[in-house]
Amino acid sequence: MGNTLKRLSVTGVAAVAIFATTTVTNASAASGGAACSVTGASGSMTFTNWSDDYVDISGWVKDTAADSHHAAIRLVSLDGGTGWVTEWPWRHEYDGNGATLSFTTYAAPTVDDLDYIGVQVAVMEGGTIVRSCTDYA
Repeated sequence: MGNTLKRLSVTGVAAVAIFATTTVTNASAASGGAACSVTGASGSMTFTNWSDDYVDISGWVKDTAADSHHAAIRLVSLDGGTGWVTEWPWRHEYDGNGATLSFTTYAAPTVDDLDYIGVQVAVMEGGTIVRSCTDYA
């Protein structure tokens, strides 16, 4: 708790999907990526300058189904010392099937460490998750 996600910029540029395998790597890696796909949505985040208290993020989420739901993506982080999981704010793609939201941002928590970080991609109805997947860098 007490973490804030600071938004630097958002663009509407399409991205190419490169899906990573599900592995967990400690923050000493300094960079990494996470991606997953669920029926109706896919997304990815690339992490650079990764330390215990800061990470640069480049990501995208794509709506992949004409199902009257929208796609969303968010950062998830885990403090290995406390076991505290932080689910950062969602970024939503509302433009429908085939639309992609791309963005760059960073995370700098005020309390918990970024020992493990990953991505959660979801198909949503309003603020409710219909289906989701999670992958860690």
